[in-house]
Amino acid sequence: MSLTKGLGRWFKIMDALTGLPCRKEVFAQLEVAVNVVRAAGKRMVVAMVDIDRFYRVNETKGTEFGNQLLYMLGKRLAEARMVATSVSRVGGNRFLVAMPVENDESHSIQAVEAIKNAVERPIDVDGTEMYLTSSIGATLFPQDGRTSEQLFCRAESALHQSKEEGGNRARFYNTEDTIKLNRRIDIETALRPALYLRQFRLSYQPIYRMSDGKLRGFEALIRWSHPELGEISPTEFIPIAEHNGLIVPIGELVLRESCRMLAGMSKYGLCNLMMSINVSAQQLRDSSFSQTVLHVLKEHGLAPSHLELEIKENDLIYHSDAAMTSLSWLRAKGVGIVLDDFGTGFSSLVNLKHLPVQCLKIDKSFIKKIDLQSAERIIVESIIKLAHKLGLEVIAEGVEYKEQYDLLCEWNCNSVQGFLLGKPQAPDMLDLSMIRRA
Repeated sequence: MSLTKGLGRWFKIMDALTGLPCRKEVFAQLEVAVNVVRAAGKRMVVAMVDIDRFYRVNETKGTEFGNQLLYMLGKRLAEARMVATSVSRVGGNRFLVAMPVENDESHSIQAVEAIKNAVERPIDVDGTEMYLTSSIGATLFPQDGRTSEQLFCRAESALHQSKEEGGNRARFYNTEDTIKLNRRIDIETALRPALYLRQFRLSYQPIYRMSDGKLRGFEALIRWSHPELGEISPTEFIPIAEHNGLIVPIGELVLRESCRMLAGMSKYGLCNLMMSINVSAQQLRDSSFSQTVLHVLKEHGLAPSHLELEIKENDLIYHSDAAMTSLSWLRAKGVGIVLDDFGTGFSSLVNLKHLPVQCLKIDKSFIKKIDLQSAERIIVESIIKLAHKLGLEVIAEGVEYKEQYDLLCEWNCNSVQGFLLGKPQAPDMLDLSMIRRA
């Protein structure tokens, strides 16, 4: 069988919408392609193509229009394919394209670019011209896999990375991505049992006032030790918990444990300390969150003014009426609202008028260079001055050197935290000298 005839075979079972081989036939057709290119001593690109935000087409134009558009896209991919290429629809708005390529790496890149261009050229549907974008995950035979299942899975893995990076891009598979994806799956699988097995624990980092050097309070920081995965950073598991909804019970755990710890400080005669906890937009959107906060405070005999909620500015905050209402209601009840990691992401002074915050926390990435002649030095001094004019407090995090502390003191920063003053510690390991400074 020739290379062209081998890959040009069509199976009898077709996708009813596009006329292309459907998912049931993908592995069989891909296996044929693998056998043919292997016999010919060729390489092959296998590309998973996903139409970005296709749901918007169905929402605005209707599913019948969307189906017609998918049919035309499938036809275009089939007609535009290079010699001896197979095209399959693998569900929804996703296609699988396989084509042989030369050993030259640039030819593989050109092949994927040709696929992307085929999707993204203007397409006319009943007089309506559409402009689409696509995310593509590509893998190579035989470097990345030698079976249809391996190639399919690795193209899907590369597509996942493409979507994670914002979409509208092509990404080739690499082993590092698979390692990351497998770890993400492991973490997601372990998250729910971790709640019931009490694998989460809290550490507390002190925050000091600069006016008198006394202890202002603590920031509660969640930690996770897994018996097999080891120490898992919050930067890894918090986004996953936000994605699958577990951030709500995890957040409640942090709230209860930190309030219990703060109430226990009364045995040292400390009754005016603050406790800061991080909350996400998903928690704020939960209808019971506000009442839960006040209930837990009352349960432990704490006034609302003893609690601060640290939020990160993002799209979810602004586009959720529930989140904004929750923040405003809690602020009116006396709970403090802190804008965390200020200076990164979506943060801007212009947006402060939309959020009921009384305090900014300057991100440590800015603080670490203020003792040098740097742009960060000018930015931090300016933020502090402007925040004070707006009637806001400022906390600087990540203070590690005395030179940084002295500058922040000179600029009248309200409070500081960082390794210079105290590392996060378990409640039973808190330094008594730190407590006496309160």
